[in-house]
Amino acid sequence: MIRFEDLKQSAVVFNEDAHTYRRGDEELSGITGLIHSVLQLGVYPEANEFVKQVQIPKAGHYGTCVHKAIQTFDTIGIEATQFPEVVHHTRDYGDVLFPAHDVSYELHLYRTHKPTKCRTLASEFTVSHGHYASQIDSTWVDDDDNIYLVDFKTNNLDYYPGGKAGLMEYLSWQLSCYAVMFELQTGLKVKGLYGLWIRKEDCERWEIARIPDEQVLKLLETELVVNPDGYPHFLYINEGMQVYNTKADMVEAPTKGLVVPQEITTAIANLVKAEKAAKLMKEKLRELMEKHGVTKWECDAFTASIGKDSVANSFDAKALETADPETYKKYLKSVKRKGSFTIKAK
Repeated sequence: MIRFEDLKQSAVVFNEDAHTYRRGDEELSGITGLIHSVLQLGVYPEANEFVKQVQIPKAGHYGTCVHKAIQTFDTIGIEATQFPEVVHHTRDYGDVLFPAHDVSYELHLYRTHKPTKCRTLASEFTVSHGHYASQIDSTWVDDDDNIYLVDFKTNNLDYYPGGKAGLMEYLSWQLSCYAVMFELQTGLKVKGLYGLWIRKEDCERWEIARIPDEQVLKLLETELVVNPDGYPHFLYINEGMQVYNTKADMVEAPTKGLVVPQEITTAIANLVKAEKAAKLMKEKLRELMEKHGVTKWECDAFTASIGKDSVANSFDAKALETADPETYKKYLKSVKRKGSFTIKAK
């Protein structure tokens, strides 16, 4: 019979309050941001700042309450289902009060939908590989020592990108990453993957398809650069990205049949998103500097400067053409220019 003691533990330390993973002096990244950025799964592209800063964290607080109740029950057998109000600090909307939650019925749904043949081998088990680490919500094992990895979700499927199918696709990548990391770390094989969706009075247990390990490993080998602006804008760089980035379609010209490799389309798509995010952050940084009367500001990564206002003279060619067409034509010079090349984000 497999026991918790049989699982090889990761050297990574998880800080629950800061939600950070550290291996010695190295800070690792979580799987969520990786899947959001590279595969564009579970992303709310139209979300405004209020949704990002208030609504999504509010929904996340409910999910945390459900997770903690299940973890406490599975770990020590206690039904701890009452969670008090909490104050959430936002950048633009001040302090927001999140409501108290009683998740006793959600815990009941978990207990009734968990297979009777399975027991919980581990809760919030930490796994890591390369630059990434995460915690598996629950690891189940049956009477035949078959291991199943489980993730709990509380998303509102009416608003989740792609609905139920979108969430299951996200889970497929998330749990497949967990499976590869778990097997490499413990030396034990994973039999299957489950998604357990619980929301208020509804609950469903989904069998989740596993992504081929080759594709998952390419995803986990991706290097990242994070912009330190308070929000996770990621730029991922990996020449083999086309193997697993199913969202970057091949671009085919309708007349000459041109096929552009996915590594090109994917790299450009990521750069366009990064440039858009950088432009917005530059504007916000300038606003902050002007507000505080600062003309030069430095950090470890860059220096920002605001120059003095000035007056520049420019030549009005259109006015000359109207006032003196002959003189305008006399000095007119023809220059051959290459046609413009424009890329617009969709």
